[in-house]
Amino acid sequence: MPVAKIYALCFFFLTEFIDWFIRRSTCELLKSHSQDGYSEFHHLVSCIQRQARALTDSSDAMDVDMDEKSDAAYSPRALWEESQLSQVGRQGTDRRIAAQNTITRRLIWEIQQDAEERARIRRQRDQLLTEMLKAVNDQLRPVNEHNSGIVCMTTAAPDLVASAFEWSRVSKRRLARLELQNASKHLEGFFDNDDQVADLDPDVQVAVESSVVATLQKWVTNPRSQALAVGGTPSSVYPSPVASISACFVSFSRRARLPVIAHFCTLPDKVVKGLTTHQQGLIALTYSLIRQLIDCLPTVVDSDSLLDLSAERFRQVDGTISSWKAALALVDTLLHFVPPLLVCVIDGIDTIHDASTDAALRELIRVLLTHTRHQPQPANSECSSPTFLFKVLFTVTGRPSALVETMSENQLILSEPTLSTELTSSDTVLTSDLGVVMMNA
Repeated sequence: MPVAKIYALCFFFLTEFIDWFIRRSTCELLKSHSQDGYSEFHHLVSCIQRQARALTDSSDAMDVDMDEKSDAAYSPRALWEESQLSQVGRQGTDRRIAAQNTITRRLIWEIQQDAEERARIRRQRDQLLTEMLKAVNDQLRPVNEHNSGIVCMTTAAPDLVASAFEWSRVSKRRLARLELQNASKHLEGFFDNDDQVADLDPDVQVAVESSVVATLQKWVTNPRSQALAVGGTPSSVYPSPVASISACFVSFSRRARLPVIAHFCTLPDKVVKGLTTHQQGLIALTYSLIRQLIDCLPTVVDSDSLLDLSAERFRQVDGTISSWKAALALVDTLLHFVPPLLVCVIDGIDTIHDASTDAALRELIRVLLTHTRHQPQPANSECSSPTFLFKVLFTVTGRPSALVETMSENQLILSEPTLSTELTSSDTVLTSDLGVVMMNA
């Protein structure tokens, strides 16, 4: 009997895994860095392991459906797991009814889990940012200032304003995140998921001027939303020092379980008719942000005529410059649903910046900066607008005018450190003609 249970559980696990794989494949999510198959099937794997141990312990009385009750035995997750296991061994109508019940139980659990996760982030965001900063500091090695080109520009921090749409939203339609992932799946063909991460050797420290390290620390710990730009001179080292800074923040933000969206801009190898390579890079950046922002949505979101997330809007985005406004509007809309804390890291805007992308890049940067000053839309109609942090980090080489001038549209305070002597060490150190540009909101 225990052997039969193990076989039944193994075949059930394979059925569930194949179904999960097909669903994720249909939505082009298999390459997404937000997917975690182990967490998805941890419960089933644990059941199989417990049943296997029952064999060695000669414990025929053990049953995967009769686990010890805990204080959370009737939580939405426990009820979903119990419903999932109730399908084992059933056939026909009984199996379909059990499967439908499992889908319902799972949806209830996911909605509650999203609410609890957002509450956890809101409650622990200072602690999470501190943990992330500590890990980043361990990777960065401060060195004495030696370059006169370091510049800091900071705007005054105005009061946050609520979304202009908040007072007038009516006729809401609830959409599942999976629907939006499916509606936007064609965007995956315009960027490489590997550009959302960067190589980071944990054994190699990045030498950075101490003034830059101090600015990065201030950006992380400031209790208000901020955009920060860090620029360096061209380097023969790969990845460049500034890209390594972005890589540190992306890697350690994910390890600290912080919501993060990231993209490391590159130029494509192939040429697309009607587009320059720089325009292709811009489209890749924007579509990558759209897909990652969708992954940050709760399980169910409210959509209406003002904050419309219908499938039709995603169909308008087709990889051409003529659909640029539609893509930019989607980024703007999705940012109204950001979690209580969101880290956005973009490296290499200078790589995709030229005359053909200048105006569009300015528009994209302006949208991101605007949302550092606005309260996001509530995740559901029952919640009031939460206090949130939106931390935006740009790392560039040189001084791309699209970034510097767009950030300078805000009231800035310019500060420049005292000149210091050059460093005689052979270390590759982050130096810059742009230096550091910080914008508080």
